[in-house]
Amino acid sequence: MNNLFLRNQLCIPIKGYNRSIIYDIGRKDYFFIPKKHYDILNTNGFIKFDKINDNNERKELINFLIKEEIIFEVYDRNQKNRFKSLDRNFEAPNLTTNIVIHSNINAIFFDFIKGEYLLNLSIVAPEIDDDLFRVLNQINGLEIDCIYLYIENFDSETFEEKRKLLAQYNLVFSVNFFNTKPKTELHQNIYYNFYEQDFPSYIRRLTSDKLNINNEHFLEAYNFHSYYNGKLYMDKDGYIKNGLTNFKSFGNINEMKSDVFLETISSSEFRELGEVKKTGTLVCCDCEFRYMCIDSRVPLKGKDKWYHDVECTYNPYLSVWENEEGYVNLNDSGVNVSASGVTIDKKKLAHQFKKLWGV
Repeated sequence: MNNLFLRNQLCIPIKGYNRSIIYDIGRKDYFFIPKKHYDILNTNGFIKFDKINDNNERKELINFLIKEEIIFEVYDRNQKNRFKSLDRNFEAPNLTTNIVIHSNINAIFFDFIKGEYLLNLSIVAPEIDDDLFRVLNQINGLEIDCIYLYIENFDSETFEEKRKLLAQYNLVFSVNFFNTKPKTELHQNIYYNFYEQDFPSYIRRLTSDKLNINNEHFLEAYNFHSYYNGKLYMDKDGYIKNGLTNFKSFGNINEMKSDVFLETISSSEFRELGEVKKTGTLVCCDCEFRYMCIDSRVPLKGKDKWYHDVECTYNPYLSVWENEEGYVNLNDSGVNVSASGVTIDKKKLAHQFKKLWGV
């Protein structure tokens, strides 16, 4: 070996409070690594493994990273010039790229967005009914990459009949049902996902299976808020909001003309939450999953950083999810979060960490 190692630029080290993680955004996977190795790997130059004094530890890490194709060896220093660093900037075709509506939406909405390009359109419906098909028919001709359907109630008796009708709509990518036995099926190029919880619980709870690892999501989360950036939601009554869990309204589409609507969703006030970064948000900035989660909680302005008054289902200070054995919330871990900042009782936190992990 020449000991000239470079990091695969699609494998990105991210530091958390207790541990670091490698985001493999090319292969949509991730690997945990000790926190102390983050600084060694967080370089676009040659990796200085000689900073690890323990010979066995150094060899073990190198072998693991080579095996997982996180690093690779070159035999000449000049070869480094052949490998470009990843451009971490993020660009979207429009200010608004993801819209969520209900199946009772006023038809005027489709005139408002005519000519706009959307990556995703999500439609929430109580069931697969005439209102939903009316909306699907009105969407024909619009520039949309794909459509996601969220059906609040699952009707097993009419399911097969409705599935045949949905197969006629090429833009439908997935249909999600709630209050039913969990499973996933692929039928005629449409994913049918079934969830045990109800729809309100689904949209509010972040779980490990919702972590999203790919190039586009990472770049968006690195530069913006991965949930609120480019997001527009209109509730059942036509009120314009940033997302499904927001209370603040920016007017009602039923009382607007097209120019006012477009001006509203393009305003800096409406787009403010989309500009919130995880590194500027309390607790999230200490979380190793911050660039792969889709967090619908509403950020609040604090003294120096944004914060949440609703706790996440993952505790980054103990590295444990709410549904896992030994979970303890932030306050009981010794972590207090408020508008003024985060204070940590390190003795209490260390006790809880040792109790959970035996370290």
